[in-house]
Amino acid sequence: MNNTQNASAYTLKYVTLKAVASPEDQNSNRKRHLGVAKADALFDLNCAENVRSYLGLDADGGKRKATLVNLAIRETVEKNRDLFPILNSGVVIVARQINVDDQAKTAHLKGASIINGAQTMGVMQDYFREHTEDTEFPSVNFEIIVTDDEELIADVSIARNFQNRVTDLSIYGRMGRFEQLEQVMQKADPSIKLRKRETDFGDEFLDTEKLIQVLTVLAPKEIPLPSVEKNRKTPETMLRVYAYRHRSRCLKDFAAVMDEPGKWSPAHQLFLDLAPSAWALYQRLRGEQSFSILRCVKALDTKGVKVVAPDGVPDGIVFPMLSALSRFVRQVKGSWKIDVPKTFPWNTLFAQARIQETTTAGNNPQTMGKHADCYIALHGAIEMYFAVMDQGR
Repeated sequence: MNNTQNASAYTLKYVTLKAVASPEDQNSNRKRHLGVAKADALFDLNCAENVRSYLGLDADGGKRKATLVNLAIRETVEKNRDLFPILNSGVVIVARQINVDDQAKTAHLKGASIINGAQTMGVMQDYFREHTEDTEFPSVNFEIIVTDDEELIADVSIARNFQNRVTDLSIYGRMGRFEQLEQVMQKADPSIKLRKRETDFGDEFLDTEKLIQVLTVLAPKEIPLPSVEKNRKTPETMLRVYAYRHRSRCLKDFAAVMDEPGKWSPAHQLFLDLAPSAWALYQRLRGEQSFSILRCVKALDTKGVKVVAPDGVPDGIVFPMLSALSRFVRQVKGSWKIDVPKTFPWNTLFAQARIQETTTAGNNPQTMGKHADCYIALHGAIEMYFAVMDQGR
């Protein structure tokens, strides 16, 4: 990681950098640069000029419960790292002076501070502190505003932090799209409260978008879903590969189904019938001890034994398994159920999932979650089970 020379001087190693000063900037003796850098090149920049510090830490430096914004940033780092510079707007830096060395690809800054993007940097710093073996830092967009006008610096910091988009979750929550889903979840556990707006981020809330992703990936390919019907039928759509990384697509499909239950009757019934058991299965797989040998799994050392944490198995491994287990989703006495036989060899499925993570996905669960071949392989393992069972009849 980069080291600051002092509190106000910083040497930024960049990938690309371009001057973009407008005529207005030039007339006011300002400079602006746009660029791209690897995330770790920005880690040591301070946020002294920022009106909003990193929300992941409290005043004493302790960890807070993550906000929805921070959860979304972390999910991009975990699942869509290759798209990070497209999905994340990056950071804005203010500096009093800049000296660019094109040959060395470094920008020497004086009086430098991040004025927008503290959440982006804070989430990534947390993530890479927790995953020291991971050195594949994503690319981050940045803008450098060079000025010694202190009032302007304050105004820019306020303006760049003022625009907060209302999320789809809040919109759909206000429209009541999650009421039925919450009711069926509360029948299984009355203490459950679904997250219905972006400010619901306490421990008492269940991640509504994650639940909808889980329901989507468990939906058998015979069940029509709005976005799938609009696209060509491929393994990506039919095996619900997209559910792993496209939270917004799953959320919009769910809202459309809830809005027109008659048009999407099979999906509507499936979402409501399956929700409690789907979430229970997801949680079980997140803590499955069979994956303790994988280095990507979060585990606790208990008296020399590696015990998988309740949320230790990455979604990139869990979602392909859920997709394969959709083969057991069927209607029983008019209701959708995950009807896995007691004789099902779970260890065989887990072994195949481990093989996919270590070979096809190259020890990268993010790749596994996005790789259709991993889904196809696990579906193949389930089909082999059905073939053997059919032969035994």
